[in-house]
Amino acid sequence: MTVVWNDQTWNRDSVWMRTNGGAALRAGPRIAAACAVTLAITIGAAWLPHTLMQSRDSRSEVAVFRGAPVEHLTNLNVVDALVGIELHERLGHVEWSNSVLSLELVVPSNAGRPERWFDDVERLIGLSYQQLDNVKRLLIRIVESDGKKKRLLAAVDVREGDAWLFSDMGELRNSDPVHDEIWRQRLRLSFTSVWMDRFGKPEGYSARSVRPGSSDIAK
Repeated sequence: MTVVWNDQTWNRDSVWMRTNGGAALRAGPRIAAACAVTLAITIGAAWLPHTLMQSRDSRSEVAVFRGAPVEHLTNLNVVDALVGIELHERLGHVEWSNSVLSLELVVPSNAGRPERWFDDVERLIGLSYQQLDNVKRLLIRIVESDGKKKRLLAAVDVREGDAWLFSDMGELRNSDPVHDEIWRQRLRLSFTSVWMDRFGKPEGYSARSVRPGSSDIAK
């Protein structure tokens, strides 16, 4: 999983390139040219196995360098907390401020299924309220990206006082928030015109509904 913090990709390879690449340039033009050729050959030969093994290796690195799971979120460990989650899609902008965790879930503009996206939403809610002890509000924006621009599809707003987090959290995994009115209200799920253009207007099928302010949804 690639985690982006303020649109900067966090990986050790880029840090290595910046430090060692700079050293090569300082050593002189000939050495820099030789290093560039060697690097190009190395990347070409190693690209495919690196791609196949990247996910497994990143999880191993997390286990080695991060240690115990993060339980109390801070600006210093927010990236560590998120790297440990296996998601179908990638995370974009991440912000932690005043006990509010704001995330962007970036999905392809021409592929993907909402069921997988909300599986990621369920995992992020689980992290925020079952593992972490200081998240009072979780805001998730589902945005589609074509590589050049992002467009908002839907938004989720979960709060610490929502009683369903403790009574019915296990049901979320098998739910259908797009169509189930109960879960749409519990997640405070809203859709944009971009979503409706792509998937059509969501239609509810629940026999009962839950209004904000009822027993399991905080105001």
